[in-house]
Amino acid sequence: MKESPLKKTLGAVFTTLVLFACKGEASKDAKADAKAEPLPIPPKPSNGAPVAAEFVKFVGEGEGRGVELHLYNFDDKPALGYVVLARYYAGDELLEVKAGTPFASDSDFTSLAGAKYECEPKAHATVELDGRALSVPATATRAEVLVSKVDTTGGETLWSQENWSEWPAG
Repeated sequence: MKESPLKKTLGAVFTTLVLFACKGEASKDAKADAKAEPLPIPPKPSNGAPVAAEFVKFVGEGEGRGVELHLYNFDDKPALGYVVLARYYAGDELLEVKAGTPFASDSDFTSLAGAKYECEPKAHATVELDGRALSVPATATRAEVLVSKVDTTGGETLWSQENWSEWPAG
């Protein structure tokens, strides 16, 4: 059976309208992205690390929650692995992590590595630290974070503070 000319014309018009509608949505998204404020470059870390880390928010609920971080790489090489130190607060009160255990401390640390954590040179990245690798107190309302060790391609250490698992004095 032959398709009627009217059916062909309506099909072509419909296809054209769909394409224009999709293009319009993409254009709106592109315009919104273009208007988005560029992220500010954070201050360089006090411990001399080439990667700055800033606490964004807690992810999840209770003691099993993770932490979302914003990173900025000041170096000329990509950063692919890190040791991240964290201190947790309830208001202005510094909270103890792993309270009641032989590992109790005023700071927490974890390591992360791999392509999903890559931060290109002179660029921003957002990463999420899995709550199973942290000891976020249930009462914590904010965190202070610091990178204490940075690895680049091939597992090469780009930079490390002397005691990478301890919050630096000062």
